[in-house]
Amino acid sequence: MNKNPPEQIENVTSITGCRQVALWKRDDLQHPQSDELAEEVPVALVYNGISHVVMMASPKDLQRFAVGFSLSEGIIENRREIYGMEVVQACNGLEVQIELSSRRFMGLKERRRALAGRTGCGVCGVEQLNDIGKPVQPLPFTQTFSLGESRSRAGTAS
Repeated sequence: MNKNPPEQIENVTSITGCRQVALWKRDDLQHPQSDELAEEVPVALVYNGISHVVMMASPKDLQRFAVGFSLSEGIIENRREIYGMEVVQACNGLEVQIELSSRRFMGLKERRRALAGRTGCGVCGVEQLNDIGKPVQPLPFTQTFSLGESRSRAGTAS
């Protein structure tokens, strides 16, 4: 593990956080034009060897993301409580392996939280990268709408 303080850790990911596209489609016409798209990948935050959460994030500047998450969630009070950090590639995404002070790690273990974000794509909030892609039980379909009623309501909603 890299023992440098977070402010001295270089961005070790070779991933840029964006990708180039060379084709736009407008009005059934294709225009060759260069553009950049932001990318997101599953990122696991692993504290002292224990996976805490997986979030979708840009793969660029993951150390800053991890420090910001740790501060905003109250896992640490200041950056000096992170003794080391390393970004590694894993099967289903990236891991930010964070070494916390013993005091902060004990506090984290005492208040493990449920971070599941089930309103999105199902990635944010899972605890480990291995949990990505597990089937989710569908909710029962209990309501129907008539097309005519929907159209008439859409016409009066202005």
